[in-house]
Amino acid sequence: MTKVVVKRFVLILTLLALSACATPPREETPSVFMPWGALRQDSSQTVLFNDAGLPQNPVMSDHNGDNQIVVLALSGGGSYGPFGAGVLAGWSVLGDRPEPDVVTGVSAGALLSTYAFLGPAYDSAALEIYASITNNQVYERRDLISLPFSSSMVKQKPLRALMEDMISEDVLSRVAKERKEKGRRLLVASTDLDNGRVVVWDLTSIAASGRADRQKLYVDALMASSAIPGFFQPVMISPEPDDPAARRQLHVDGSASTSVFIPSFVDAKLNKPLKVYAVINSKMMEETGEDVLKVTALDISAAALKKVLRTVLQRSVYDVFLTTALAGGEFYLLGIPEDVVITTPQFEFTPDVSKMLYELGFALGQRNAWRDEPPRFDSLTKQITLGEVKALVKR
Repeated sequence: MTKVVVKRFVLILTLLALSACATPPREETPSVFMPWGALRQDSSQTVLFNDAGLPQNPVMSDHNGDNQIVVLALSGGGSYGPFGAGVLAGWSVLGDRPEPDVVTGVSAGALLSTYAFLGPAYDSAALEIYASITNNQVYERRDLISLPFSSSMVKQKPLRALMEDMISEDVLSRVAKERKEKGRRLLVASTDLDNGRVVVWDLTSIAASGRADRQKLYVDALMASSAIPGFFQPVMISPEPDDPAARRQLHVDGSASTSVFIPSFVDAKLNKPLKVYAVINSKMMEETGEDVLKVTALDISAAALKKVLRTVLQRSVYDVFLTTALAGGEFYLLGIPEDVVITTPQFEFTPDVSKMLYELGFALGQRNAWRDEPPRFDSLTKQITLGEVKALVKR
């Protein structure tokens, strides 16, 4: 993300905040209940609401018969998402890409997650979209007159149309089949702004629900997970899909809370070895060599925003690593190398950069360039190495 674009983004957010008094208030009181189709934490276990509104235990199965639980976690990254699509395609060519028991995605990773879940057969479909995607396929810019009275800088109607095309009835049926026959899970995360929490959507159960509106609910979750606050419109979601206008909640990008995740029910309680592959559609380290920061409100706000987003990414990556290691599992990480020069910010989609990122991911995936622990982040304290975690687990 370039400094100029970030400053413009912060300026627009400031204008939106100042225009709040001109925006009609919400007449509804948002519900505190977890939406239908989302995982929920209670005091003892993770539960999922079924069609009758009753909680049920998540079913996990070792569908490959290899006595381990494999998780593929796809991070956010905005327009850098083609990197992840390339990694998966290169991994397929390498020949040892597993069929994960669980796939998770946030933001850009959520948009890719369905094709990732369905496997190498969908690599060509992902290539067709991600290697040449443009701004016009993702959003429409608002005019300056309406901008101060809007909930976002752009309208994401093109992205919704793209998602509705991707998530066809055939795709939904294939996702549902994986859930019903193998017990596999596909999960994406959004941030519920009204209640200040992460919401994890079980797309496999939504697809397998048999509801007539399952495509809409599925796409709503994808749009919510990728709704960058202030840039994209928040997605209004009712906890009761049969009453979609009742007490709706504001959902935005999952990256506002976590950039990459594994679900809480995937841990040592399963009594199976855990193997986690994390694909990071971004650089992970702090950027250096930039111009000296100007002492203005706009420059300071822009620098702070970048710092917050980078820290969320770093903490999320480290949390996944530590959770996996403490469960005695294997952790593998593959992200955009720090020395790669990317000329566009993460809000801009250009075919040349998308193609470059896809080809970069393809090369690294085919080369098996995974690392078994995250880099050392300056933003985090008391970090421990994989060797130190293994020593703790043995005690």
